[in-house]
Amino acid sequence: MVTKKTNTQTAPDTTQAVTDMIQAIHSHSLTRILTCFEQATPTERSAQLRHCFEAASNHAANYEHYQNITAHCVTHHGLPPGVIAGINNSERLDFFMPALQAANAFNVTNHQGNTFLHCLFANPQNPLPPFNYIRSLLLFERNESLADALVVRNHQGLSALEVYLGFNPHYCELPQHELAAWLALCEAQRKLSGVNMDNLEKVMSQLSVTPRHSERLTLVASYYQVPVSSLS
Repeated sequence: MVTKKTNTQTAPDTTQAVTDMIQAIHSHSLTRILTCFEQATPTERSAQLRHCFEAASNHAANYEHYQNITAHCVTHHGLPPGVIAGINNSERLDFFMPALQAANAFNVTNHQGNTFLHCLFANPQNPLPPFNYIRSLLLFERNESLADALVVRNHQGLSALEVYLGFNPHYCELPQHELAAWLALCEAQRKLSGVNMDNLEKVMSQLSVTPRHSERLTLVASYYQVPVSSLS
């Protein structure tokens, strides 16, 4: 009888790295904090930043303190790719925003080629992505690399907006201000890199396995600039 091999590989233990970061933070020495972050592996750095987010969320009085620590670490030593998938809702985006801005790290990708925008827009627990918030950020020059993130295509060849169309399962109607922001983001991407029409079939193939709603089809049509009737 042939037996299947059991995968005994476990996730790296990052406990010590987090403990070291906690001790560094308690020392009130920015140099020690940055050294601790620098000496950690990418996986350990991700765990250290997750700790900062959780600590900030649990202690409102120290929120900006942990936010500033995160911004300093990312500015000096980069955004760990393992953190990107976790920046997938408004709360986490608010916390990491100063770090993303200071390090000009909006277009950093993870192992799947996703930016934080891909993760934010596709998150199934995020029924209404903050399109208006992202659109507002684009209006500031210091967020220039955010426009670059908008046109980054992941390993499937999909932009963040296309990932929303195909993979966000919530087909709720967008409020007027979010719809206006969606259209503005589509226009911004078209000006920067155009639209890959070959991806229309990819997006529609994802929608074919779930109930189709007219609202989502309207968004697909607006992105690819085709008649809604051509999608049915």
